Amino acid sequence: MESIFDLISSYEIDEQTFFLAVILVATVLLMFTVSLLLVSSKSPLKSRLARLKDATRADTLKKGSRLEKSLESLAPAMKSSNSKESESIREKLMHAGYHDASALTFFYAMKGISMVVGFLMTAGIYFFAPEMSMRNVAMIGSVAFGLYCPNVVLSMMVDKRQSRIRSGIPDALDLLVVCTESGLGFNAALRRVADELTISHPDFADELDTVCVKINAGVEMSDAFNDLVKRTGLTEIAGLVTMLAHASRIGGSLSQTLREYTEDYRDKRNQEIEEIAAKIPTKMIFPLLIFIWPCFFIVAIGPSMLLFTSTMGN
Repeated sequence: MESIFDLISSYEIDEQTFFLAVILVATVLLMFTVSLLLVSSKSPLKSRLARLKDATRADTLKKGSRLEKSLESLAPAMKSSNSKESESIREKLMHAGYHDASALTFFYAMKGISMVVGFLMTAGIYFFAPEMSMRNVAMIGSVAFGLYCPNVVLSMMVDKRQSRIRSGIPDALDLLVVCTESGLGFNAALRRVADELTISHPDFADELDTVCVKINAGVEMSDAFNDLVKRTGLTEIAGLVTMLAHASRIGGSLSQTLREYTEDYRDKRNQEIEEIAAKIPTKMIFPLLIFIWPCFFIVAIGPSMLLFTSTMGN
């Protein structure tokens, strides 16, 4: 035993060998995690219950459920203890179009994988790029990439989906006005608009289809539209909910209410476009100062300055 301890104590471990060993252990753990994702180990009872539950499903759905259960085992390590943060992430996932109960689990699992990738990138920069001029900044950037990349991607997905839904609101309102004025009831008109927008605006058509299903299930129209506002995060249609609820309460004409709201919405859209157009000259000042004006002065005054300096030199 003393000889073994002497052998261990005599072996010197330098810094490079230590970090290479850390990278080896991290790589092995990453491969083990990926193998768990692909082939999840379950007890025989759970496997039997899963087979009985998924007997009528396709093979692809079985693979998806297996991957979901594997990710559920990884998500608790990354899940935040702050309930407000978890609720905010769940709300963003809902705005992005992910309404499944397992969406939050998938998000935290992907966040854990991105953190591992970020730390591996940091270790790679530390060992394989020792002469990089801004190595510390690159390492910090790699860690930040691993920590915040899922949140940034989720925010971009929310903005894109809201933009797609926002672009479909004017067409939906125009079609809804036409359908109600032609004699259809509001529920039938809403169903027809959802069917017509399936190709041009599939995201908004899916949301309208959900509203139709809730109304047919007995949910009040105002509550169904309030749920639509919560699912999409678009406050632009909150006024439509109020106007429809007021019209249905007092027995007013829904077609006239929709036409008035459509005109008001179109005016608001025009005002927003005019506001954006009014900001363009102010935003163009900086590109003019940085890129265009120096080139203009070089072309306009450059030859005169060269002639002047050559004349003064002679």
